[in-house]
Amino acid sequence: MATVSTGNNEPNLQFWIERLRDRDASKRLHAVTVLGSLGPRARGALPALLEALRDRSAEVRRMAAIALSEVGPEGCLAIPALIQALQDEDETVRRRVIAALYEMGPDARMAAAALVQSLRDESPLVRRWAAAALGEIGPTAPAAIPALIEALREEDVKNRAVTAAALVKMGSRAVPRLIEALHHPAADVRRHAARALGKSLRGADAAPALVLLLRDPEPLVRQAAAEALWKVDPETASQAGAPRFYHRG
Repeated sequence: MATVSTGNNEPNLQFWIERLRDRDASKRLHAVTVLGSLGPRARGALPALLEALRDRSAEVRRMAAIALSEVGPEGCLAIPALIQALQDEDETVRRRVIAALYEMGPDARMAAAALVQSLRDESPLVRRWAAAALGEIGPTAPAAIPALIEALREEDVKNRAVTAAALVKMGSRAVPRLIEALHHPAADVRRHAARALGKSLRGADAAPALVLLLRDPEPLVRQAAAEALWKVDPETASQAGAPRFYHRG
C-alpha cells in the first residue's frame, strides 16, 4: 500500500495519526510502521507515537519504539516515555525500547539509571542490549560503571563481552573502577576487567595491579592479565616475565 501524501509530495501525517487510533490492530501496526519509515518527516506525529508505546498490541508498542528512534533529534523528547516502557511486560518491547535508546547514544544519558536497572532484567537479551546502550551513552553516564563491572559476572559469554566493550567506551573514568575490579572475588570479573584495561587508553595506569594478577589462581585470569600488560606497558610486562600469547586469525 502506498503512503498517503498531500499534493506537494509530503506525507499526510494526520491520516496515519488517525489510523493509529483504529480498532484494528493490524491497521495500527501498519500506521506506526509507515510513520517509522518516514524518519524525521514524522516529527509531527511524535505525540501519537508516544501514545502508541501504550498500545494494547505488543507488536504495535515494539514498532512504536523503532519509529521513535527514527524520528531524529526530536525523538529524544520521547526518552521519559521510553524509560517507562522499559517496564513493559513483553520482552521484545523492552528490547526494542533499549535499542531505540542505543540509537540515541549520548543523547539518551537521562535514561542511564533505568538502563542500569535493565542490567538485572530476567531476559539475557535485554541485559545485553542494556549494557550495549550504556556503552553508547559512554562517559556521560559514569554512575553506570559499577553496575557494568558487576555485570561482568554474567553467565552468558556474549553478555560478558558486550559489557566489557561498554566499559571500554566509558573512557578514562572507568579505569579506577576497573583496577579495583582486578581484586574482585569473581574470576570472570577479574578476567574481563583486565581485558577491558588492555583496550583502554589509560590502561598503563593499571600496570602494577596487572603484574600482581599474573599470580592469580585462575589460569584464564593470569592470561588476561599478561595479554593486557603487554598491550599497555610492554616494558613492565617484560620485566615481570609476563608470558606472551599468540592467537591465530
